[in-house]
Amino acid sequence: MDTTKTQWTTAQLDNFLNNKTLTMKPYNPDMTTFEEESPVWEVVVDGNVYSRGWNGDQTKWFMAATAQNAGEISVGDQAFAARFETINHSAELDAKITAAYKAKYDGQNSLPKMISAGPTYATLHVLPR
Repeated sequence: MDTTKTQWTTAQLDNFLNNKTLTMKPYNPDMTTFEEESPVWEVVVDGNVYSRGWNGDQTKWFMAATAQNAGEISVGDQAFAARFETINHSAELDAKITAAYKAKYDGQNSLPKMISAGPTYATLHVLPR
């Protein structure tokens, strides 16, 4: 993962940190229409934004995002053009992302699923485009 591409401002990162969900809208192959619009959980780790697919790599928005690597997201009252990259998994990065999910979504019924193997495998790095 090339973190030099990460260009979220401090204010934008604060917006991600202070909102529980973002809306993911990956493009269809035509690159003008969206596959779907899905509210998803997201976390910030070391100045980078990550999101996991609930159904692992079979999550519809995850499949579209990895096929097109581009789309739009919105968080709070802000919308952004975004690009999506699969992460280079490492024990350290996966653990940091899981810890961020635990901290942000503590007490949520869906948390155990989001930190399980399938969703962990389906982690995307969300970047501005």
